[in-house]
Amino acid sequence: MNSQVYYRLITLWVLCEAMLGGIIHGFKIPVSGLVVGSCAIVCICLIAWYVPTKGAIIKATIIVAVFKMMLSPQAPPPAYIAVFFQGVVGELLFWNKRYFKLSCILLAVLGLLESGLQRILVLTIVYGNDLWKVVNNFINGLTKQKTTTNYSLWIGGGYVALHFITGILIGWWSSLLPKRIEQWRKENKYNIIVEEAAPFSPAVKRKRKRLKTGLLLIWLLLIALYVQSYFGIGTPLLPSHISLKILLRSLIIVLGWIFIIGPIVKKLLHNWLQKKQSQSQQEVQEVLRLLPATQQLITQSWKQSAANKGWERINTWSKMVLTNALTVQPSHGQQIFILSAPIQTGKTTALLNWSEKRTDVYGILTPVIEGKRMFMNVHNRQLFSMEAKEGEEAVLKVGRFTFNKKNFNQAIAIIQGAIDKEGWLIIDEIGPMELRGEGFSEVLKETIAMRKGKILLVVRENDNLPEIIKEFFAIPIATIIAQLPAD
Repeated sequence: MNSQVYYRLITLWVLCEAMLGGIIHGFKIPVSGLVVGSCAIVCICLIAWYVPTKGAIIKATIIVAVFKMMLSPQAPPPAYIAVFFQGVVGELLFWNKRYFKLSCILLAVLGLLESGLQRILVLTIVYGNDLWKVVNNFINGLTKQKTTTNYSLWIGGGYVALHFITGILIGWWSSLLPKRIEQWRKENKYNIIVEEAAPFSPAVKRKRKRLKTGLLLIWLLLIALYVQSYFGIGTPLLPSHISLKILLRSLIIVLGWIFIIGPIVKKLLHNWLQKKQSQSQQEVQEVLRLLPATQQLITQSWKQSAANKGWERINTWSKMVLTNALTVQPSHGQQIFILSAPIQTGKTTALLNWSEKRTDVYGILTPVIEGKRMFMNVHNRQLFSMEAKEGEEAVLKVGRFTFNKKNFNQAIAIIQGAIDKEGWLIIDEIGPMELRGEGFSEVLKETIAMRKGKILLVVRENDNLPEIIKEFFAIPIATIIAQLPAD
């Protein structure tokens, strides 16, 4: 996969998880999962829209986890659980783009609910049920009620409800973003020039060995005291007060996690991620290359939105970041033309005649010969079947048509081989199959990202399809034509 938009969205997700998450965890903000999770969900929804290829979200999730390991090695395993939960659920929900809005809302609700429930579960494991008893007793004591009310249940329920409501709002907003970004791009108010940034290199933190040794000794002492008091070995050295019991339990579990469970789980996780990192070197290097510019974009957008205050500034800043991050700059010398006319009006025939005596035309045409749809290598006029024969298993189905998948891959290889050729590159045609992420979808994205010459796309003129194609594939500049150019 080779898409500028794809890697930019992964880079934004990396910055949300590794850097924004680190800042929030550093300040001990209690709704860190809500903020970081919401940003991650927005990135996943945009990946699903702009890169609707099966497996794209899972691949992005692994890359984000690799960078989380590199940039935030202190991040606990539950943080990785949240990342992978969001990625897996996103991959499943966005399997069919037809239900994009519903999928965005479901992803946001499930992702944020997981974050909220995970926090409650961790509190229960660390402090035990005694924590909720103490909360109930404390509030009941303040209110001086005669009947006992389960306030901890109300608090927990309210916390989960906050995540549920936020999930609905974030999901709904994310589903509207692609069209809004296109509108912001057309308004031309949020474009900025990003200054050159220095290459990115992860910081290396020194381990504090003395501090860890001291904590280890305290942990062992607490275990000994807890065991002595719990089993009544001699005279208990610790008071039996419930608050002290909760404190000791939490310290023993937290330090046990720090010294035993956490390191083992983190080691296994990091080993797995390091293998994935070596397998995805190209993708990792691409994100590393984009990180400085993306950081610079975020910083400059914040500075340039300084004329606004409060929520208005955050709103303007987010528009600047998203508009510029998702604007694909055309390659030097690239020109994109969309030949658009109604069905069966001779588009392919016109291209056959136009390219017949030229030596600078490459790509694929799809003529109909003796009632059968064919692929043609436009440069050497080689023909091969487009439609599948009866009984073939490797097929692509579009409406009443069944296409030969092997020959489709051959056509894709011809297009890929012509990306660097001088002259014209034709792709006939782009339509509903590509909007589902099939057919020529991936090779078109690669062509837009890599080609420096002229590109000619054939698109039917119905239901505003040329504009839909431009928006779907984030084509920066394209000229829609009804007649073939003279040159």
